[in-house]
Formats: sequence, C-alpha cells, structure tokens
Amino acid sequence: MTDEVCAALRRMLGDRELSEDVWQRVRGELEQGSLADSLRTVFRAFVDIMDERDQELRWYHTELDQTNAGLLALHAEVDRQRRRTSFLDQVSRAAATSLDSTQLLEEVTGLVREHRFADTMRVWTLTEYGLSCVDGSDDEPDRATRRAMRTREAVRGGPNRVSVPLTAGPYVFGVFDLHRELAEFTDDDVGLAQGVADRVAVGLRNANEYEREHELAQRLQRAMLPTLESLRDLDLVARYRSATSGIHVGGDWYDSVTRSDGTVVLTVGDVTGHGVDAAVVMGKLQNSLRAYAVEGHSPATSLRLVHHLLRGSDTPLFATAVMAEVEPATGMLRWASAGHPPPLLRESRSAVTYLEAEHAPMLGVYLPSELEFPEHERRLSPGSLVALFTDGLIERRTSDLDTGMERLKEAFRSCEADTLDGTAEYVLRTMLDGSDHDDDVCLLMCHWPGRGA
Repeated sequence: MTDEVCAALRRMLGDRELSEDVWQRVRGELEQGSLADSLRTVFRAFVDIMDERDQELRWYHTELDQTNAGLLALHAEVDRQRRRTSFLDQVSRAAATSLDSTQLLEEVTGLVREHRFADTMRVWTLTEYGLSCVDGSDDEPDRATRRAMRTREAVRGGPNRVSVPLTAGPYVFGVFDLHRELAEFTDDDVGLAQGVADRVAVGLRNANEYEREHELAQRLQRAMLPTLESLRDLDLVARYRSATSGIHVGGDWYDSVTRSDGTVVLTVGDVTGHGVDAAVVMGKLQNSLRAYAVEGHSPATSLRLVHHLLRGSDTPLFATAVMAEVEPATGMLRWASAGHPPPLLRESRSAVTYLEAEHAPMLGVYLPSELEFPEHERRLSPGSLVALFTDGLIERRTSDLDTGMERLKEAFRSCEADTLDGTAEYVLRTMLDGSDHDDDVCLLMCHWPGRGA
C-alpha cells in the first residue's frame, strides 16, 4: 500500500522530483497510517521546490536584463564610434582632395553641422595681421580663441564651447570655435574636435604650399613669355592660358621678333610634359629660335638647327613648333612646321582655312640626317589674319582632334569683333567655354591690313 501511494504521488508531481529524504519521511508516515501527514510533507517539499525555482527564475531574469542592458550599451557605443570614425574619414577626404583653402573650410563646416557635432562653428585663420574670421565680420577673437592660438591646445570657453587650434607640425593656421546650444562637450568630444582640426590643418598646409607653387609658376611663365612690340604695318596679339590642373607651368610658348629688314618672325611651340623640366627646355628652344631668326635664317632652317640642338641635349623631352615670317611691305608669308598643328588663315569671315602642308616630325626625335624641313610660302590678301596656336586650344578628352579643329574654324567664322584683341578673347571664350583644360593654351595672331595701311 505504501509503495502504491508513493507511486501515485510521483505521477501527480510529474517531472518535479523530490529528494530521497522527503520520500523516506513520506513512507514512514504512511506506514504509521498517517496519510494526511505524508501529504503535508509532500506539499511542503513541493512548495520549497517551487520557491527555489522561482528564485532561480528571478535571478535568471535579472541576469538577462543586465545582459540586455549591457548589449544595448555596447551597441550604442559601437554605433557612436562608427559615426565618429565616419565623420573623421569624411574630414580626412576633404582635407586630402581639396587644394582650395576656402572650399576646404566650407566643406568641413558643412560636415560639422551634418553630423550634429556642433550647432555653430566659427573659423579663424591666421593672417599677417592676426586672427581673422572667415565669415568676413570685423569681430575680434575672444579670450578662449586667443588662448587656443597661443598655447596650441584645446581651450574650453564653458561647458558648451570649445576652441581648438589648427596645427600642423610647427605651424598654426587658425582656430575652430565650436558651440552647442544644449549638450555639453565631453573630454571625448574635445579629443574628436582636435582630431578634426589636425586633419584640416594638414589640408590647409597643402593648399598654402600649392598656392605658393602656383604663384611662383605663374611668375616664371610670365617672365619667360615676351611682350609683343607694336608694329606700324602689322597687328599682333597673343594670349596664354595655363592648364587649370597641376602646377600651371608647362612647355607652351610664343614669340615674335622683327629683323632689321622689317620682316616679322612668329613662333609658337609646345614641349612635351609639364613642370620645371618642360619649362627649362622651352626657354632654351625659345631663345635659340629667336637667335636664329635674328641671324636671318628661314623658318625651315631655324627649326632644323634647333632640332639638332635638342637632339644633342641631355633631355628625354620632345617639342613641336611652327615658325612663320611675314613681310609687312608685300604680305608674303613663309612658314615651316615640326609636328605642330597647321596655322589658320582667315581672309574673310567666309574664307577660313588651315594651311595644311607637308611638315617635319617633332623636334628632338631621331631623323635621318638627309631629311629636309619643308618650307612653304603664300602671299596674303589685305585684311588677312594668321593664327598660330598650341594643341591645348583644340584638344579635349571628350572629343577628337578633328572636331576641335572644326570648332576653331567656326569660332573664327562667327567672330564679329572689330579688333584683334576682341577676336582673341572671343576665340578663347568660345573654345574654352569656362571649362577645365588639362593642357596649356597658346594663341598668337597676326593681322596684315595690306600695303599702305
């Protein structure tokens, strides 16, 4: 009977196992004939088990809540670090790709607002007169800004304001003043602000160096290009536009010289490549051709002589050139070309042609010693205009050379300017159209009014 009751109680409890000590007490109570005591014993043991399991469940839920809270905090921190890393990456790209200091500062100011790092930001740059605000105002920097500039360290101007210096190596370029309306700047925020400032300072240093090199290159280029003399029987005008990318010093040149007999010799050339090496070669060729022209050599002979000069020099560069001489008294035109685009002749607005003729290869390339440089001549009609130019005027990445030459012809046809200066400006405006060009542009034009003009 005792075993049967115990088995029945076990079935009632299901998988809730009691200890053997409990079952021993239950059997003893059953054997003494006290069923009620045995049931009470089972019930108390069952309640103890449930209490224990309830405590375990509460502990489990507590641990689970703490784990979830930790995971949520970890996720929030990872997301915050990701956004900050993305912010710094965008600032780094802006500093690395822009060589315009104004554009760089505007882009970084936009990134600060976009990432809600600060509600407002004032940018101060260091000039020869001190700190100047880039927004154009006449405001003076406050104490925190001046201190950040002087100490080269971040300075708090209150819980919602921080000033960070723009430093790169030994140089200080200015200060960022960051303001928030509500949130305070934490130490981590100050570190991030200094990271942004450091990256911008490197970009400003590169932009300043580029601007100095640009200015030096422009001065060098202008110094090497001649000033055209004013002639009585011939009108001359020249235009030079440096490439819109790079250091802006290249190998394009133009020149004009008048011999003692009145003959005017015009030259336009282009040395391959860019940079100082190309400019040095260009200067040598320009001076050599000028000397040969003054000595009285013809265009073909001058080009042949300078070709041998370039072949004998220690340079891997080549050059193209076209040389023309005009007799103002007769309108006789003679020209020769070495791998250069042909001169353009406009006798009237409806008669615009290229002087296509046999020409020599580029200057400096290997040529058989017996190869002659062809020379051609043509008598100009009164009012004729001759234009010499470099390929930067007609070549574009988006179109082929033939298309560019046809565009140039059309520009001369459609030009209604009454002066040679006006014609030059119209042609450049039409051909360049304010767009970027990767090569230098050289244009030299000669207008022969005619005998007795």
